[in-house]
Amino acid sequence: MKRPRGPGAFAMPKLPFSRLRPLALLALGVYLDLHPSFSQPRLELQLDRQPATRSTSEEWFSFGNSVTIVGASASEAYEIYANLQNHPEWSTMLSRVEVHNNTRSSTWSLQALGFSLSWTADITRQVPSQLISWESTSGMKNAGIASFRPLQRVEGQAACEVEVQMSIRAPSFLRRLFQSRRLSSLAASAIGKDLAGFRRVVLTRAAASAMAGLRTAVTNSTYKDNLGSCQVLVEHDGHIEMTLFGFGTSDSTRKLLDDCAQAMGQFEEGRRFTAVVDMTRGIGCSPLAVPTIVSFLQHHGSNISRTAVLGPRPLMALAQMISKVARQAGVAFFTDRSEANRWCAEEDA
Repeated sequence: MKRPRGPGAFAMPKLPFSRLRPLALLALGVYLDLHPSFSQPRLELQLDRQPATRSTSEEWFSFGNSVTIVGASASEAYEIYANLQNHPEWSTMLSRVEVHNNTRSSTWSLQALGFSLSWTADITRQVPSQLISWESTSGMKNAGIASFRPLQRVEGQAACEVEVQMSIRAPSFLRRLFQSRRLSSLAASAIGKDLAGFRRVVLTRAAASAMAGLRTAVTNSTYKDNLGSCQVLVEHDGHIEMTLFGFGTSDSTRKLLDDCAQAMGQFEEGRRFTAVVDMTRGIGCSPLAVPTIVSFLQHHGSNISRTAVLGPRPLMALAQMISKVARQAGVAFFTDRSEANRWCAEEDA
C-alpha cells in the first residue's frame, strides 16, 4: 500500500549514480591534495636540537652494500647518482632531496613507518666518475661515501660496481642495539634494495640514451610525497618525458612543470619539442593541479609540436579536457608506448 503524500510530504530527488560519481571523485581529489598525510600520522623528530655536550657520548655505526651493473659504465652510474634530486626515484624511504641553489649543500627528507625525518648535508669530496662523499650538517647525524669502479666488459657491454658505505651517529647507550647483527643486516639489506633500484634506473636511462644517441639530459628531476611521485626528463634533442606514479598533487605538479620550463628555456629560441606524458602507473590527479598545467601550456605549449599521452581512461579524459581548455594543438592519446614513441619520432624525422 502506497503512503499518501500530503501537502507537507517531501520527496528526496533521485540523482543517477553516473552524475554523482564525477562529483565524488572531484571532492576526493581536492581532499587528498589538501590532506596529503591523511594515510600516515606525521611525527617530526628534531634530532639536531640535542645539546652539544652529548656529542662526547655518541658513537658512529657503519654499514653498507654494493651492486654490479652490466650495461652501463661507471661514469654513467656516477652522473645519475651525483644528481642528488634523483635519489627518491630508487630509494624506498626518501621522499625528497632539494639542492640549495646548485651548491654542495642539500636537504634530505625521509618518511618511514609514520616518521618524518629531515637533515642537511654537504658534499665533502667529489671525484667525477669515481666517488662522492657527504656528511650531515644538521638533523640526523650521518656520513657516507659512494664509489664507482669500472669492471671488465661483459659480452661487449660496459660494466661497473657501485658501493655505498654509510655511518650513523647515535648515543652510546644504544651501542648494543646498533651493534646487533640483526640490525646491521637490516641496514645493509635496505641499502642493497635501494642499490637494486638504482641499477634498474641506470639501465633504463642507458637504454633510452642509446636509442636517442644521447648520454646526458638537460634536466632529470623526481618529486615524491606520501601519495605518489612524478618525474620530468628533458633531453638534449628536445624530447620531454613526464611520468606519474600514484596520485599527482598540485605541489609536485608545480615543481615538475617549473623544472621543465626552466630546462626548455636553456635551448635556442624557437626550438620545437616533443613530449610523452606517461600516466600508466598513475591513479589520479588533484583538480587543484589543473590551473598549473593549463598555465604551463599557455606559456610554453606553443613550443611543443607533438604530445603523446598514455594512461588509464579517467586520466586521459582529464588530459583531453586540459588540452582543450589550453588550446594545445598536436596532442594524441595512446594505449601502447611504442606507438607513442614512433608518433613523436615522426615529427623529428
